[in-house]
Amino acid sequence: MGDDLLAPLLRTILAADQRAAQRVVDDALARGHTADDVRFGLITPALHAVGDRWERGEIGVADEHLATSVCEWLLVRLAGRVRRTRGSGRRALVGCSEGELHALAVRMVAGVLVEAGWSVLFLGAATPAGAWGPIVRARHPDLAVVGTTMRERLDTVGATLGSIKAARPECLTVVGGQAYEAAGPEEAAELGADIVSLDARELVGRLG
Repeated sequence: MGDDLLAPLLRTILAADQRAAQRVVDDALARGHTADDVRFGLITPALHAVGDRWERGEIGVADEHLATSVCEWLLVRLAGRVRRTRGSGRRALVGCSEGELHALAVRMVAGVLVEAGWSVLFLGAATPAGAWGPIVRARHPDLAVVGTTMRERLDTVGATLGSIKAARPECLTVVGGQAYEAAGPEEAAELGADIVSLDARELVGRLG
């Protein structure tokens, strides 16, 4: 998607202007872009640009939080427009690794899985490693997705995956997020993951 949409969206979310941001999304949909195009080709790069500005000290943490909250609102509104596939009977557990506070990416994954017919249990941000096992044992998910955006948070992922597998060995484990962009499948495998995925749409295709 072009800068003619990205630049206005970035400007409106930095201004915390929900209505103006929604108009940009509506414009994208009116041009024929799909909900996934908007999620991954517009909202995601806008969020990355916000994060870059925060890392460079151009905006404060509160500005980043406001921009993120606008994007979360856009995603909720977007989800209501997408036709969902008939339920498959499969259950997924989705959340962030311990200490990871950026939950918007895993929320997108959860939304895509729901639309593909999965029943999703959403844990949200910063779920302690030891908390995954009990909920897996109680809820019997077929799939567990653990998202991490910051590489310094990867040191807890192995314990999280171990907790999941100890509770339900047949549960398929998936890791993803910006923290893995420079990593290969070998690093994910060393942590104990069955799959590393950087694209929710690609993940759904692999899961069938």
